[in-house]
Amino acid sequence: MAASIVLGGCLCGAVRYEATGEPHNITHCHCADCRKSSGAPFVTWASFRRRNFRFTPRYARTRNKK
Repeated sequence: MAASIVLGGCLCGAVRYEATGEPHNITHCHCADCRKSSGAPFVTWASFRRRNFRFTPRYARTRNKK
C-alpha cells in the first residue's frame, strides 16, 4: 500500500507543508482561541512525526504591493 501524503498550509499561502504516513495524534479542539480563529464550534488537527513532516517551497499566491 502506498504511503499517504497530506498537503496543507496557511490561508494566505505564505506557509506550505507536506506530511507523509499516518498521523501520530488527531485532536478536536474547542477552546476559545480555536473557535475564534476558525469561526467554527471546533477545529480538528493532526500531528505527524518530525521525520514525516517538512515545509515545502511556497508556490502559492504572492501579493502585489501598491
